[in-house]
Amino acid sequence: MATLLTMRAEAERLALPIEAAAIRPDTIAGRSRREIEGLPIVAGNRTERLGDLFEVRGDGVEEVEIEGDLARVALLGAGMGRGSLVVRGPVGPRAGSRMSGGRLALGSDAGPLAGEGMTGGLLRIRGTAGDHLAAPLPGHPRGMDGGVILVEGNTGAMAAMRMRRGTIAIAGDAGPGAGCAMLAGSLFVFGRLGAGAGALMQRGTIVAFRPHPPFLNLYFDGLEAAGFALPREARGGRYRRRVGDISGPGKGEILTLEGT
Repeated sequence: MATLLTMRAEAERLALPIEAAAIRPDTIAGRSRREIEGLPIVAGNRTERLGDLFEVRGDGVEEVEIEGDLARVALLGAGMGRGSLVVRGPVGPRAGSRMSGGRLALGSDAGPLAGEGMTGGLLRIRGTAGDHLAAPLPGHPRGMDGGVILVEGNTGAMAAMRMRRGTIAIAGDAGPGAGCAMLAGSLFVFGRLGAGAGALMQRGTIVAFRPHPPFLNLYFDGLEAAGFALPREARGGRYRRRVGDISGPGKGEILTLEGT
C-alpha cells in the first residue's frame, strides 16, 4: 500500500513558494509516519515540518502518492533514485531534478526545469511542461544524461538543451529552441517544432512528427512499451532528414515527417 501525502488546506492558502526535495521514495521508505512528518520542508524563508503542510497516511514504502494543488511546490522527486512517486495535480519548478532512477508520474502540468540534470529513471508528465525541460543543472555543461521523459502535452522553450543521453518524447508541440546545442540523445516531437530547433546541435537525433527509417521502429516500440500513445501516422509516413548545425560539428540530425 502506498504512502499517501495530502496537502493541508492551510498550506494551499500560503502565498509562499515551497521546496519539497525531501518528498521522494528514497527518503520516505523505511520511516514511520511520525518520522515522515518530521522531514524538513522549506516554505518561503522558513524550514517547516512536512507534517505541518501535508497530512501523512501510512508508514514509509517505496510507493508514494501526493494529492493537492502543488503548483507552488518545487523540487518534488528531486534526486530520487528508486521507487515510485505519483503526483495527482500540477507541480511547480524542477520536478525530478537530478533524478537517477525510479518512476515519477505527474498527473497534470509541470513547471519549468522539470527533469533538469536527470541521469536515469522515467519521468512522465500527463500535461504540459514549462520551459527548459531536461536542462543542465546550474553551472553544468550537460543537460539530461540518461533516462526517459514522456510528455503528453506541449513543452515550453529550450527543451532538451545540451542533452547528452536518454530519450525525450513530446506528444504535442515543442517551443522555440528545442534540442539547442544537443550533444547526443534522442528527442521525439509528435506535434510541431518551434523556431530554432537543433541550433548549435553537435550530435543526437530530433524526430519531428508531421516510408520512415526502419531504425525508428526500435524507438517507437520502446515508447509504446512505456505506455506512450504514438500517433498512427508516425509509423507510416515519409521522413526528411536534415543534418547540421554546421556552426558545430554538424553530426546531429533532424527527421521531419513530410507533408506537414
